[in-house]
Amino acid sequence: MGLPAAHGALPVLGAEVAASTVWEILVKDAGIDSAPEGASITWVDFLRSQAELLGV
Repeated sequence: MGLPAAHGALPVLGAEVAASTVWEILVKDAGIDSAPEGASITWVDFLRSQAELLGV
């Protein structure tokens, strides 16, 4: 899964943001790039777990 998948997963969680915002936060600020092939977790699952940790 890549950055487009992360961007596509956000509306499922109730967040509407531009693709450029996802890129800026994940790549530019946090240094996270697209997941390698065969990643064991989906972006939806990752974002959901992060939302739960933040109490969102």
